[in-house]
Amino acid sequence: MSFPNPQDWNLVVAKMNEAGEPDFLVRTNPEAKAEQPGVVEGAWYWHVDNGHSKDTPGAIPKTLALAGPNGSTLGVVRYAANSAGKGDVKSTGLEVESGQAGDAAMHSSDTIDYEVVVSGKIDLELPGGKVRTLVPGDLLVVAGVPHAWKNPYDEDCVFLAVTLGYNA
Repeated sequence: MSFPNPQDWNLVVAKMNEAGEPDFLVRTNPEAKAEQPGVVEGAWYWHVDNGHSKDTPGAIPKTLALAGPNGSTLGVVRYAANSAGKGDVKSTGLEVESGQAGDAAMHSSDTIDYEVVVSGKIDLELPGGKVRTLVPGDLLVVAGVPHAWKNPYDEDCVFLAVTLGYNA
């Protein structure tokens, strides 16, 4: 099964419209994008700032940012085939603590991240050389620890990402 590039997914939101009636909001072409050519591309489709509620369920983000305290983001990420060792998190525009353990791809943030691999496979590396290969159907929770994504495989890896901000 082939999945669209991260910037080509469709967002459908069921929420109250301006008239106070349940309705659908449909949006494509996200504005909040990350790209390091030949390595990674991603797009944030939804962002909630400082608390979740039915009355303020969030919005389509205009800038690329991880969730802040009590917030969340929803996005899609694709790591290119054979891109292991080429990643530099700072070049994507995300404001995270990167370059840890002498690896430009090793980074951490003040978020709890939920990821679901939907195609391909990818290695998640932790400091000290600890590595886990993730495949379609794997569910991952990254609890604010330093980590790096590495794709040494011959196919792209696509995963969904939800970040939840916590008070550091």
